[in-house]
Amino acid sequence: MIIRCCVVLLHLLMMINEVSLLVTVEGVVGGSVVLPCSSKKSQLTVNWRYGDRLIVYAIIKGQVSLEGQDPKFKSRTKSFTEEYLRGNFSIKLNDLQHTDAGEYQCYIIEESKIETVELRIKVPLQVLFVGFVGDSVVLPCSSEQNTAEDITVHWRHNDSLKVFDIIKGKVSLQEQDSVYKNRTESFPQAFKTGNFSLKLNNLQYNDSGNYKCHITNELLIYSMELLVKGEKDQGTQSRTEKIVALLSVFILLCIQVY
Repeated sequence: MIIRCCVVLLHLLMMINEVSLLVTVEGVVGGSVVLPCSSKKSQLTVNWRYGDRLIVYAIIKGQVSLEGQDPKFKSRTKSFTEEYLRGNFSIKLNDLQHTDAGEYQCYIIEESKIETVELRIKVPLQVLFVGFVGDSVVLPCSSEQNTAEDITVHWRHNDSLKVFDIIKGKVSLQEQDSVYKNRTESFPQAFKTGNFSLKLNNLQYNDSGNYKCHITNELLIYSMELLVKGEKDQGTQSRTEKIVALLSVFILLCIQVY
């Protein structure tokens, strides 16, 4: 009985010693990001994993080891060897891709410590969408998955205003800010093809700014800018504005086809 109690107590102590910290960082497609991991000690063995299984990077007693590194991370990772003595075992991931989004675990073996880093990937659109007061505009957003029932999407304006939500494949307007009431539309028939674009009607000057479409399942964030101008006069729309309008429609069609 005493032995059994001691074993249980030892198991609990080991569980307490294993610390799992969660940090969230954001990167942009094509860019770089530093995934943090640190200790108060040096000369440790540290294993970086993606999704608990793919080998990203390893540091064994102060020496870099790329043995068994998953091919998707080849030539895209580096650490800061001069920082090892200070307990800095962070890694830098370059040339970010959509598929890099997810959870990374930094296992510090000697300390039985796990630091978890959630990486979110932004997909910036280089197009400035231009709309006119009273008109409508379609802001594109697409998923690489075709499982609409499980997808959750949040549209936000300037990071704070809640524009539109799709919860597990269903439109949800419960938390929508009042300024967007009766002015937003999505395309439910296209959810199955991964199209979660948003149509904003009756544009106002205050609608100008940054819009983000956050696809939580894939940790993807589409970011775009909207500029709302005064009411347009018939026949005076500039060539540039026409091109931007046509490009907006083209992107939407491409998403639907995809």
